[in-house]
Amino acid sequence: MPALRPAHVLAAVFLLSFAFVWWLTGDRLILINDEGIYLSLGARIAAGEVLYRDLFGITGPGAFWLLALVFKIAGVSLAAAHVVLAVEIAILTTIVFFVSRQLADAASAGIAAAIFLALNASDASMMTNNHRWDADTYALLGIVAIWRGRPFLGGFLLALSVWTTPIFAITAITAVAASLLIGKSPWRVAAGGAAGAVAGLTALFVTGSLPGFIENLLWAKENYSDANTMGYGAVIGGYPALFDGASGALDFVVRAMIVVGMTLPVWLPPLCGLLVLRNRDRNLIYFCVCGVSMIAGVSPRFDVGHLVFAVPLFYPVAATFLQRARWTVLPIGAIAGVFLLSAIVQRANTELVDTPIGRVRTDPGSAELVRWLTANIKPGEPMFVYPYPPIAYFLTQGQNVSRFSVLQPGLFTVADEKQATEDMLRRPPAKVLYMDVPKADFLRIWPASDPNRLELKYLHTFVTNNYQDTIQFRNLHIYTPKALAGNSPR
Repeated sequence: MPALRPAHVLAAVFLLSFAFVWWLTGDRLILINDEGIYLSLGARIAAGEVLYRDLFGITGPGAFWLLALVFKIAGVSLAAAHVVLAVEIAILTTIVFFVSRQLADAASAGIAAAIFLALNASDASMMTNNHRWDADTYALLGIVAIWRGRPFLGGFLLALSVWTTPIFAITAITAVAASLLIGKSPWRVAAGGAAGAVAGLTALFVTGSLPGFIENLLWAKENYSDANTMGYGAVIGGYPALFDGASGALDFVVRAMIVVGMTLPVWLPPLCGLLVLRNRDRNLIYFCVCGVSMIAGVSPRFDVGHLVFAVPLFYPVAATFLQRARWTVLPIGAIAGVFLLSAIVQRANTELVDTPIGRVRTDPGSAELVRWLTANIKPGEPMFVYPYPPIAYFLTQGQNVSRFSVLQPGLFTVADEKQATEDMLRRPPAKVLYMDVPKADFLRIWPASDPNRLELKYLHTFVTNNYQDTIQFRNLHIYTPKALAGNSPR
């Protein structure tokens, strides 16, 4: 039987990865905050609102605009959004395979790609739309394009990653300098980056978004880092919490094995650094240097969950070690097997629910919440949600009366609260959805938050003065208007 051509192998890797991710996530609804921000704002942009002018966007415009384009073409649905997600993760898996095969061999490439895909698939909360997957896809395509002799294209793609996640400017600048290591023209990379920069600025100017974009960047500079700082390799709740409830030595060993696999993004970069110091291959140095810049690009949150997005370039570097140490296949295969089993079990433990955004699949606990939300908030109904969950806007197809999709205590300011109340006075909501979150939960997830700023006092006072608590489910409260009075708190 004739061997498959390299292009056919890459196509097979992409299609298999896409099919697996789509099976896991095509209709899968995860009630976390980040995806709700992107889905709800993407839908509003598709309906004609303007990012940064009418809407608050905490990151660059790339992810929002991409989703808005997809919604314009395919309609507003979870499935349409998750096509983007599945394509991006399939592209990243294919890039890991391609670069690994070039640096090592096909077997090592297959192992590296399988571990990359399995690790990400094992955590359902990672398989959601957000700016990180978009920026990673553009950045890796750009870095590999430079390596393969397409420096202008590489620079342009890196500019797209910056327009998606502005701090990726660190990676773009690093890739320009690192191109010298592999004999490529930094000037052509910079020219491609300049072309991408001009394209983004033009789009912001044409849509009237440029002043708001600059204001949002300044807001992020002043407010984002203080609440979001986490040390390298940190996990939410701390490592001891991962072993809570362990019963017996076997359970402890199994959990330890899972933790080792889960923290692969923590120990993989330093391991690859040792490989580079030993071999001093220019190609390996190029990918490691660019990889380190992507780690810098998750600042200030260097926790495990964010490092996952920062380390794809280290898989091909590690593949060169696999080529010489086949004994590692057994433990790595066991870890990958645990990851894949976790993904399959999570997929099996779901149920289907009909919603305004189509039939979705979610876990039983979330299904109750989905039914409650969609029963109490109707499509098109004016509404406001604070501090979370922004997915409620997208799920119910209620109309957000404010420019904010989320108002996180400790991150957003009193001025932001006042802006939200002004939005509600200008366009009163029929329903206000309030999530009552204990301070301890905020500090567990955002440990650097100022404990004195974990209440939206101005906003909550306005709501309780003008709306009455009508119905409750778990920690969610729906408020409806009192009399027509609408005075801001003093």
